[in-house]
Amino acid sequence: MTFDSWTSEPGDPFLSVTTHYIDSPADKPQEWELKMEQLAFRLIKGNYSGANIGSILIEVIDKYDIHKKVSIYVVVLTVYLIV
Repeated sequence: MTFDSWTSEPGDPFLSVTTHYIDSPADKPQEWELKMEQLAFRLIKGNYSGANIGSILIEVIDKYDIHKKVSIYVVVLTVYLIV
């Protein structure tokens, strides 16, 4: 699962959540195919705080029952400064 946030020109913050997984046909289990699906595209209520982003991520994880399928989460934060 990956997520990315950004701000629209009017200043509205958004969060997109995408899942990545490997699929294979039942009759050909060795023919793996990498797939991805967008699970959510949401307006962040308030600012880009960890609590606001975390709230959306927990909703998505619960909605798709991902917590039973994924055992490790890694978060990398990058800050871009425009001067």
